[in-house]
Amino acid sequence: MPRSSGRSARDHGTAAKSRRRTGGTWGRYLWALVTSVVIAALLFEFTMLWTIGVGFYMLALREFTGLWFLVGGYALACVPAAFGLLIATGQFWRSLTHALWIGLVYGLLGFFLLDRILGAL
Repeated sequence: MPRSSGRSARDHGTAAKSRRRTGGTWGRYLWALVTSVVIAALLFEFTMLWTIGVGFYMLALREFTGLWFLVGGYALACVPAAFGLLIATGQFWRSLTHALWIGLVYGLLGFFLLDRILGAL
């Protein structure tokens, strides 16, 4: 006996794919957020702040090798955002360019908040 719902099998399949796609993107963004937080908090946070702090200190003493520490700290600030955006969007160059801005903000805010304002390090 045929269905009387008025929907064809093709429409039903399209609606199911749409629901799966929506659920999949939320899961992908959640996984990206978890990955970024784990990389940032557990692996790079202290090292990033230490290298940025030492870089500023060395530059204050007119030691220009402190620039290498600043560059290293900046790179450590960019890595969590790059991995998270790569997982979330799947676009390599877009995630890399956005991570450069996010890393700048994350590194400066982390350094000034934790190191200068709170004096935690």
